[in-house]
Amino acid sequence: MTISVAQRSYSGEVELHAHDYPQIVLPQFGSMEIEVEGRAGRVDWSQGVLIHPSARHSFLSQNQNCFLVLDLPDSDSLDTLQPETFFTIGPALRHLLEYARHNPAIAAESDLTVKAWSSLVLSSLSIKQPPPPRQQALSRALDHIQKNLSSPLSAHTIALAAGISERQLYLLFERYMGCSPFAHITQLRLNCAIEMLSTSHLPISEIAQRVGYADQSALTHALKKARQLTPGTLRRRAFNGSC
Repeated sequence: MTISVAQRSYSGEVELHAHDYPQIVLPQFGSMEIEVEGRAGRVDWSQGVLIHPSARHSFLSQNQNCFLVLDLPDSDSLDTLQPETFFTIGPALRHLLEYARHNPAIAAESDLTVKAWSSLVLSSLSIKQPPPPRQQALSRALDHIQKNLSSPLSAHTIALAAGISERQLYLLFERYMGCSPFAHITQLRLNCAIEMLSTSHLPISEIAQRVGYADQSALTHALKKARQLTPGTLRRRAFNGSC
């Protein structure tokens, strides 16, 4: 089975249309309002969409965004997938999306990595029993972190939102994310900051606050330490074409 994977950004409204192949739309950053056969929904950090063949759909996006679009070869490829049009991005799929963010070759159809990555995506969406309680707890923790990225976060508040102890929180992150909760938070904050620095003209101080840093100096220090970059360097690369 050959799957086409493309990285796409959308602006404005795309009118009602349909195509004769199944399609999965997954978030990279930003969001998009979408209507499929009269059912309204949203593709964002927490949710993707499965569009069946001939399903009439339209969408609207009014912000900076990027999505991974998987065109499936035929309807047979849907046999083992969840029937829901809109589906939750669970921990396994979130892992794959984070991998794709840092590996542009995923959107290069000639790369063999695409086949393996696509197979894992379809496997994560296969019909199965509800995830075990520990994975549900991790999903709640990840959701709380994403929704509160601009605010101070503590192990206590994250664990409380997930319905587990702080010790369990650390164990879950080590097992499923391969890092501590705060290493994950740092990665998310820096990824969001890099995206905003590269795609918007917002003041650096405002970007710092939006991603949870006290001020521009704190963001600059974190970027230098983790990525050997500065906000100014990222801005110049994005808007002046510097390498």
